Amino acid sequence: MTEAKIEFDRERASQYDLDIRKSIPGYESLHGMTQSLLQTSLSKSARLLIVGSGTGMELVNYSKPNPEWFLTGVDPASEMMAIAQAELTAQGLQKRVNLHTGYVNSLPETEPMDAATLMLVMHFLTDDGAKLQLLQDITQRLKPGAKFILADIYGDRSASYFSQFTKAWQVLYFSQLDDETRTKAEAKFQTSISNSIHFVTEARIIELLEAAGFSQIAKFYNAFLFGGWIAQYTGS
Repeated sequence: MTEAKIEFDRERASQYDLDIRKSIPGYESLHGMTQSLLQTSLSKSARLLIVGSGTGMELVNYSKPNPEWFLTGVDPASEMMAIAQAELTAQGLQKRVNLHTGYVNSLPETEPMDAATLMLVMHFLTDDGAKLQLLQDITQRLKPGAKFILADIYGDRSASYFSQFTKAWQVLYFSQLDDETRTKAEAKFQTSISNSIHFVTEARIIELLEAAGFSQIAKFYNAFLFGGWIAQYTGS
């Protein structure tokens, strides 16, 4: 199985950080909570793997207050990575962050990591082995006892809450858009959900995490159909 590739041209990549803050409820809080969990879980000196690092927001935010952390960012979108590289250089952080344009399974051998994050990526993969394979690829890069933070879209399409939460999410998102942008978003919202998001239940997410070798799984974030979990790699 391979990780799904989401194409980003330069225009879409440059708008990504602004768009995602509008489309995902509590986006800033999710990342703030993630940063707090990492800071209270890791030592002063630590190595982190950031999967789906995009334009580098996580890389910058985690690096600046933690001068002895070393990060590796992985993302297949070259335009996103170009923006990340420019931002890291502007912030003077490029010596503490390694960028890999590609997938986790093609990342060159590195020293085992103390923690990893996978933020809003796994829902792009089908549950035919691809979701589990990505989690297993990540565990191959971790030390036993390493912390792992996963944020993803989840839900049971057959449950009564699913339609209600989807509509509420849509209303909240559209309320932040100007008229022209809203018209475009309305035309593709449902199609995007149907074609791009491969929902699984929370129980299935926990099952996948356990199958990949994670334990002590705890939920720390929830907003409509978005959830965040922290876990620990059991190791061997």
